[in-house]
Amino acid sequence: MARYCAAVAGCIAVGVTITAGCTPGPLSHPTSGGAISNPVALGSDAASGPGAVETARRALQGTWTLTALELAPSPDAARVPVRATGTLVYDEFGNLTIDARTTDPAAPVAARESNLLSFKGRAVIDAPKSELKLMDLTGNVNPDEVLSPERRRRFQVNGDTLTLSSFDERGQVMSVATWRRKP
Repeated sequence: MARYCAAVAGCIAVGVTITAGCTPGPLSHPTSGGAISNPVALGSDAASGPGAVETARRALQGTWTLTALELAPSPDAARVPVRATGTLVYDEFGNLTIDARTTDPAAPVAARESNLLSFKGRAVIDAPKSELKLMDLTGNVNPDEVLSPERRRRFQVNGDTLTLSSFDERGQVMSVATWRRKP
């Protein structure tokens, strides 16, 4: 009989625990999410939400022609124009290819020593900051001597114009490259 009473008491305890865990509805109201056909993560906005990276990637995607380049020869010097030509290709997977030519004395020595500079790698986007980071770069010239891949790059797309500005660790703009989208 004692075993029977213990079993009944155990079943009642389990039943009470399960019933207490079932509340009639949410304890708080959810924040707005968005239409089911266009889901938005709760607590996010368009500038930093899950679609922001894809929006930035689509804006950057394509083939771009270099129209202007400015470089600061040293951290405390003013930027100077550099005569150069080039093509930048950014694909839907984040792959980046840069081909450029320059003989301008203001360009880095490594850039002038090769007839064609060719680099391949990835560009990782930080959409809320409008920045990208060059990753896994390879090239016919050491990327560290020409592109400074460790630097942050802020991007801005206005219509068919892309502006990439690279910053040093102090936040000072060291170079500005302006590109025009090829039709």
